[in-house]
Amino acid sequence: MIPCCQEQGIQLLTYGTVCDGLFSGYYQRRRERGQCSLKTASQKKYRQMIYAWDDWKLFQELLGCLKLIADQHHVSIANVATFYFLDKPTVAGVIVGTRHGVSEHRDDKACTFSLALNDEAHGHMQAVLGKSRNVFQSIGDCGSEYRN
Repeated sequence: MIPCCQEQGIQLLTYGTVCDGLFSGYYQRRRERGQCSLKTASQKKYRQMIYAWDDWKLFQELLGCLKLIADQHHVSIANVATFYFLDKPTVAGVIVGTRHGVSEHRDDKACTFSLALNDEAHGHMQAVLGKSRNVFQSIGDCGSEYRN
């Protein structure tokens, strides 16, 4: 889908950029079992995507990397994750889900637009991402997990 969009000049609205809150400081340094309670069906689905990508240990390494970058820019892990996708040439915008009165985080999300990541930050993220499997190869890039 991405090559087709690039060829046709089509941009995408993405969702799930913070994996229903898994890309947050709350889940950093938590063991998957015991310390980490996934409360929603969406979080459980994203955990499946983490395992299609690699495993919880590498996910924790990625959270640590994002936290270092976030701290340098005085923003949250979620901001860095969201910006990572917004910075892609085929992405026009992101849909950030919220639960009214539970997880709105409006002020935090606005900080995303103050980011400008340098080559060093991208290099740190790529160093971790390069250790993972190619999710597009394993599940496809267009929601194949929904086609059963």
